[in-house]
Amino acid sequence: MTEELEESRTTSVYEDYKFVTKTDLEKLNASHLIGTDTLRAYMHGYFMPMKKYRNLVAVADPFAYEKYKKT
Repeated sequence: MTEELEESRTTSVYEDYKFVTKTDLEKLNASHLIGTDTLRAYMHGYFMPMKKYRNLVAVADPFAYEKYKKT
């Protein structure tokens, strides 16, 4: 029975979303998105589409990938 549960692939509604808090949005300089259709409010934060989150991270720290490669 355990093996059957491991094999089954279930998808979540928010699988392609990233959970971010208000502090995370401020670090990404994206607090202006609060109240728009881009963010979905949930408990103490927001769900943001993963594609949008990756774009914001790339803009906020353009050399993050270079730092990652060096480490």
